[in-house]
Amino acid sequence: MQFSLISSKTQAKAPFCLGFAFRRGDIPAGKGVGSSLSALQVVPRTTWPDGSLKFAQLAGVVDVTANSMLTVRLRRIDAEAKTAAVLGLADLKKTGVTAEIAAGSFGTATFGAAEWDAPFETWASGPQMSSWIFRKPVGSDAHLVAWLEVRLFAGGAVEVLPWVENGYLMVAGPTNKSATYAFKLGGTERCSVAIDLPHHCRTPLINGTALSYWLGDDPGVTPRHDVAYLQATELVPTYSARVPATAAVAKELATSFKPLDKANFNYQGDSMPATGYQQPIGLLPEHDVLYLTCDSLNTYGAVVRNGYAAGRYPLHYRDEKTQRPIRFSQYPNLVLHGDSRVSDVGGSTRSQYTPKPTGTMSPKWDCAHSPSVGYMAYLLTGRWYFMEQVQFAATLDYLTKADENIMRRGSQGLVQPCFGGWQTRACAWQWRTLTQALNITPDNDTALRQEFINCVQSNIENFHSVYVAQPNNPFGWIQPGEGYTNDMQFGASWQQDFVTAAFGYSLAMGLPIPDAVTAKHDAFFRWKARSAVMRLGPASGFWYVNAAQYTASISPARSPDFQGGKGPWYANDAAVYAATYASQPSWFGNVEGTLAGEILPGDRAAWANLTTALAYALRHGVNGAVAAHQRLIKASNYPSLRDAFNNAPVWSVAPTRITPAWMADKPIGQWFEIPGTSGAGGAAVDAYSGMAINDLTSEILIAAAGGHGDSSDNRVVSLSLASDAPSWTLRLAPSKAVEKDVAYYSDGLPASRHLYSSLHFVPQVNRLMLFGAYATYGSAWAFPTIDSFNLDTNKWDPAKTWPDAPGSHYGAAQIRGTGEIVSTWLKKWSPVDRKWTDLATSSSGDSARWPMAFDARRSQMFCLQWGDGQGFDPQRMAASRVPAAGGPQTSVSFNPSSALTQWQAEKPMYAAMDYDPDNDRFLFTAGQGAAAGRVYVIKPNDGNVWDMSVLDGGSLKIAPSPDNLSGMQNRLRYVPALRGFVMLTRASANLYFLRTA
Repeated sequence: MQFSLISSKTQAKAPFCLGFAFRRGDIPAGKGVGSSLSALQVVPRTTWPDGSLKFAQLAGVVDVTANSMLTVRLRRIDAEAKTAAVLGLADLKKTGVTAEIAAGSFGTATFGAAEWDAPFETWASGPQMSSWIFRKPVGSDAHLVAWLEVRLFAGGAVEVLPWVENGYLMVAGPTNKSATYAFKLGGTERCSVAIDLPHHCRTPLINGTALSYWLGDDPGVTPRHDVAYLQATELVPTYSARVPATAAVAKELATSFKPLDKANFNYQGDSMPATGYQQPIGLLPEHDVLYLTCDSLNTYGAVVRNGYAAGRYPLHYRDEKTQRPIRFSQYPNLVLHGDSRVSDVGGSTRSQYTPKPTGTMSPKWDCAHSPSVGYMAYLLTGRWYFMEQVQFAATLDYLTKADENIMRRGSQGLVQPCFGGWQTRACAWQWRTLTQALNITPDNDTALRQEFINCVQSNIENFHSVYVAQPNNPFGWIQPGEGYTNDMQFGASWQQDFVTAAFGYSLAMGLPIPDAVTAKHDAFFRWKARSAVMRLGPASGFWYVNAAQYTASISPARSPDFQGGKGPWYANDAAVYAATYASQPSWFGNVEGTLAGEILPGDRAAWANLTTALAYALRHGVNGAVAAHQRLIKASNYPSLRDAFNNAPVWSVAPTRITPAWMADKPIGQWFEIPGTSGAGGAAVDAYSGMAINDLTSEILIAAAGGHGDSSDNRVVSLSLASDAPSWTLRLAPSKAVEKDVAYYSDGLPASRHLYSSLHFVPQVNRLMLFGAYATYGSAWAFPTIDSFNLDTNKWDPAKTWPDAPGSHYGAAQIRGTGEIVSTWLKKWSPVDRKWTDLATSSSGDSARWPMAFDARRSQMFCLQWGDGQGFDPQRMAASRVPAAGGPQTSVSFNPSSALTQWQAEKPMYAAMDYDPDNDRFLFTAGQGAAAGRVYVIKPNDGNVWDMSVLDGGSLKIAPSPDNLSGMQNRLRYVPALRGFVMLTRASANLYFLRTA
């Protein structure tokens, strides 16, 4: 848990504020959040169903150095009693701040002196930052309102976000408000611009590169979240794409804002109803996804600016009675007026409509093509403005839909499709927006939280009763809303994928609903996910090579009965396939192992929609999903789809968790064998050699193991732990002619060597890489070569593709997330510029060889070894840590324990170690002789004195590491998607696995 701050200027006590999502269970109920800062304010907003902290707003002041990233580490602590005085309105008034929003002839709203005594809402209270929401009508206009979100920081800094809003629910005569709008802060004009503000729109009065206004100098502090951790919370999807900062989509991100700006809502013709692929459509829009997939410093500002830009759409139907978005229960029959700038507006059974709007029209909102708005911006900033933006979108979708039973069913707000009236994709995006609104609405919100809970429950109950509680089609196909042949016989499979993805995403969010309703949510999703999984079947069923069809048929009838579940339905997957492809398109595939489709590689088409649905089927352990996934990723042209996502990342959603058959129902915390996995694929791993893990595919990889006098065999092998029945695969046979004491054999392939910890898969370059050659076949010569193996072609790249490593430096560990490699003796290699830099700015005197691992929670490297790691002098423990961004090497010691005494007596050499992010610990083992199966638990903290214990991994007898005392090297590895550790003790034994979560 961490975040970083960066500023363009050096300053003391610079104020900052951000939102922060916590993974379920990291901060249990009754615990607090500590940090590496002297003071950090934490304002909890929401909790997980188990009571642990889910989302909070963090604030404070820090000293920053220009253009230097300051990383703030968070940790669980005992809850602290609040003793410091909070910043109050009296403190705000002491700053002398005044504000003014002028709207030409409409009038002016002023804020100062007594006006600060009556905020509309107090959003945050604390000693580091307090925040309030203020509002005032502009002049005597019945619709136009000036709003301010004001933050006061310790030290007196004041930040203000001003906006104007033209959107009430039932006030007569909604129309545009055209004027020159101006904002003054502290008597100084900050913005003045002519705006024609359409009805039910709003816009911040920001014009330029600023994201808000400050009473004094803008400190310019930009937060950067740990995006790997943010994705691990599952409040946002996990994305596999890695987008270069130089990519076109990154360069197009908005770097400034003007009122009513469209920013990056890039719909064709600026029309949301436009057909085809559009960048904003997805679980998150592309501009938000880039924050999670691209290292460009522009991504944070782009998320905020696009959050502001959503105000240009007519979403803002504020209940004039409460001054909040509407409560569904109060308006069971109210529907938007037909002249509203919204597509597919329905009817009201009681003729209850919002007032007729007139005047300048905004761009249309279309639920069927709608983006997520404000959600990511709220997660990053914690702003009240963005929370309401999400709520407005959810309530607008409700008002759009007819109130009759086959539509929203009054105040229940059902998202179900209705043939000819509400499209399947509209169902998906309405559900996404509704559940995002519930997910971010604070626990203490008495106005809307229960409304959203009731609506979500009603939807889950409805879908469960129709598709799970009664017999229905076995294909996971909900009643479609679109009719491509004027009936329901053919429906859009890609729209069904949208629904599958949206429900899988909402299930992962951990919504605040009763356990019984969550169980129904899970059951419905498992049924729904069948629509994706079954289309990735073998040739005897629905053949996966043709899974990305535009429409499919699951019934021989023109209008099958979905609501009663009676169909009729086709008998099986093969029959669905035959009916779907009764007339074969020109692109139809006939080759096993080669994906076909109308649009390939498919990153902007049906293949991408399907893979996103499949990602959540894998995440939730749906039957058949693992086998379906294996068929997909083993296709010869799958890499072209995977790589295309690096330029269009919206649909690059990856499973955060995979549960293959061999792992199902196994207990957490106990070792077990993975059957049929002995042999190491014939690789000579017992010769002082380790293995790599491909985090993208959960594969074990071994290349060119052996060396010295042990083996000349340089084969490349792999094993997919994501398979239901893992087995070793020979990717490249060993060289037929070998020589001694060379870096490359005569065929140009790397010579075998003791791998130690030098082998790593680097996702950023999509290569399995060897960093240095130590103890090559023959007389154990060493070479500084770096070599790479292409897993897509099963070929080595030509020698000298990569510059040599510094002399006597060999790969030791990897920084997950960045792909950087840390070497023995602490140099760091970047996959971006392919250069080596010094990681340690000063030495502690401890040698740093093997094993070494990356501590993700504290963003540091940790090295633990006996002597030099090979059992030689110095005859003592060598333990040290170094910041992953660079810094001093610091020695670590341990509190006395029986485990420490045993470790020192054992003198473990050639050991293995990796970090367990699920439990914030390192696992360490050498496993030699009598120590077979003995795993030490290293418990880190923010200090330099840690704890050591011995893992109780159950009663399974584990085979020892090799008899030649070559140890374990790095053959104990954490596998993120499997939430556990795989251990290869010796070639002749099966793999062992330990679930950690």
